Amino acid sequence: LAYELGVKAGLAENRLQFNVAGFYYDYTDKQISVYFADPIYTALRRLQNVPESKAYGIDAEATWRVTDAFTLNLAATNLHTEVINYQGTNGNGLPQLYDGVPFPNSPEWQASITGSYDAPISERLGLQATLNYRWQSETASDLSEGPAFRVDAFGTLNGSIGLYDLNGRWKLNAWGRNLTDEYYW
Repeated sequence: LAYELGVKAGLAENRLQFNVAGFYYDYTDKQISVYFADPIYTALRRLQNVPESKAYGIDAEATWRVTDAFTLNLAATNLHTEVINYQGTNGNGLPQLYDGVPFPNSPEWQASITGSYDAPISERLGLQATLNYRWQSETASDLSEGPAFRVDAFGTLNGSIGLYDLNGRWKLNAWGRNLTDEYYW
């Protein structure tokens, strides 16, 4: 069951769009990657239905059309996830109660900022350029939250630049991801 309450507001003669929403998800039998005991390998991973879990938080976004050619977008999410009273198996093949443990790969905070420029540069050509920075707080890649499965907070800078025909016949883009060569996994 999903519950959401929010506002979408066009402001400043619709040059600013602001959206904010609070949400609550009540899960029954959510599939999560977990371990199961194995007589040869001690523990192996599989998808399993976790009987009860929940997620809630707030999501906000603002898009500001600064000029006719330049748009700025800001977004942020605060997320809380939780497995409730799940009796499972840990990475050592032993029984373990998971209660209050966050979902794997579910950082508490995520944020991004994106600037986009798009305008004609001649009678036939347009220029499009985008720069985006995305950040997330630390998380864990499995339920155990052990140090081997910790994912540190990280941010990446991505960008693209392109030329296009104003009649829409062709477009040429170059893009790059993780332009600052941030190490993450």
